[in-house]
Amino acid sequence: MSTNINIYNAIKNEYDRRQKQARDELELRKKEVYARIPRIKDIEDEITRLGLRYNKMILHGLRDTGRVLHELSSSIERLKKEKERLLLEHGYKPGHLEMVYHCSKCCDTGIIKRDTGTEKCFCYKQLLIDYLYDQSNLVLAKTENFENFDETLYPDVVDEKRYGIKKSPRENILGIREKCMKFIENFDSPEEKNLFFCGPAGVGKTFMANCIAAEIMKVGKTVLYQTAPVLFDTITDYKMRAFKEEYYEDAAYKKIFDVELLIIDDLGTESQSSARYAELLNILNTRQINNLSRPCKTIISTNIEPDKLFEFYTERVESRIIGSFALYKFAGDDIRKIKKLGRNK
Repeated sequence: MSTNINIYNAIKNEYDRRQKQARDELELRKKEVYARIPRIKDIEDEITRLGLRYNKMILHGLRDTGRVLHELSSSIERLKKEKERLLLEHGYKPGHLEMVYHCSKCCDTGIIKRDTGTEKCFCYKQLLIDYLYDQSNLVLAKTENFENFDETLYPDVVDEKRYGIKKSPRENILGIREKCMKFIENFDSPEEKNLFFCGPAGVGKTFMANCIAAEIMKVGKTVLYQTAPVLFDTITDYKMRAFKEEYYEDAAYKKIFDVELLIIDDLGTESQSSARYAELLNILNTRQINNLSRPCKTIISTNIEPDKLFEFYTERVESRIIGSFALYKFAGDDIRKIKKLGRNK
């Protein structure tokens, strides 16, 4: 439990840091603007003075103040427009002297206020996952995204004997990309299937998963990326601790089942055991049930072909994957080698 307390303290400290950074950056912008346009400082001081007077009159509920309040409101509005005009004339954007938060939805508090109460912001949920899983390995999503997708890395030749598909790797990857875009578009639909990426190493399976993760996070969804060995080690650790400690709770373990998008990379590289087969089936079944009421999608990436799954896992695991996942085979040459050769040249 102390570990979780430390994580929550770390998140609070991170929000304090973000708020301080936003304040400090605003002060620097103000200092620069005031030096160039002294009138801006006078305008802001006047707006503050009129605002205080306006609030006092509202607070005290004085009678016959309608005309005065209207004049105060008009004066404040006039000053704001003058300030905006001066900023534009000197090459600044209208909101240049406003606070810029890391998350505009919660203003770096982690809390969003609704009419029905308060709720944790998406950024808080993602921060929690990041801390629980050592930044979630999602750093790659900053560079591995659809903006950097390059189909020219895939051969534009048909060679079924070499690539194992009846079309060119380039045509194949463009088709997969289109299907992934539809997956993102229909992410909230319970009817949208999970994704199963298979193929040899170096043909872009993890890259595509990161591309999807980047897009999903942009719309405020939580994502967790883990390799299969690390994922199953987390589960094993939880089981051992929970057995020894009667009231042991582990948010990291819970997130595996609750996160909106779970990416399991390199499935098949974990230690093989019947217990792990059961854990995988439990994850897939639980997330499939959760997905009926809210987004709870899974992406699996592996070198194992769908028709070979029964050699690694139980028939029930194979059946679950084939039944609830859209299966996509990646093909081509090792992109890492291609890029390395390109750099050497």
